[in-house]
Amino acid sequence: YPYIEFFKVGASQALIEEVHKMGRISDITLTNQPEQRIISIKTETTLKNMQTKIEDCREKIMTYLNLLEELPAGPCFTIYYSFTKQNVEIEVGYPIVKMLPPQDDIRMSTIPAGKRVSCLNIGPYNEIPKIYQEMDQWLAVHDFETNGISYETYYNGEGFTPQEYLTKIELPIQEADES
Repeated sequence: YPYIEFFKVGASQALIEEVHKMGRISDITLTNQPEQRIISIKTETTLKNMQTKIEDCREKIMTYLNLLEELPAGPCFTIYYSFTKQNVEIEVGYPIVKMLPPQDDIRMSTIPAGKRVSCLNIGPYNEIPKIYQEMDQWLAVHDFETNGISYETYYNGEGFTPQEYLTKIELPIQEADES
């Protein structure tokens, strides 16, 4: 990614700060994704407690994977099923290579194959809603619609400042007349 190459060559602090103000750091792209096996916890929480709930789920899943001496096949993600100020229905998990036995509220399932639009964002999580607005505009221009579900993949977190958080946002889509 250009952002990573940018930092390898040693940019000035002023330039780095300018990049951090950017938000979206990639084009909005259309892809066709394969089915993905996942280990996850599906839960509900409040908007206020969402970040804590996500961290708790991540920790619980990683503890379980460590117990089984397994590794995730990629970074942590959250699937957002419904999102209001009062209630958020989410699924927090990791991609995995093979199905594992479920335990308590930890389950194995798959993310279905299909078309998605996606883009990368750098910056605090509370700035991600503006990326969703840009993606909604892109969808309208290109005559696509979503099913209301969104995926966010978190490439870093602990040990980074909020301005350095790298997040991929994906929306499953269909052509507007396919319903």
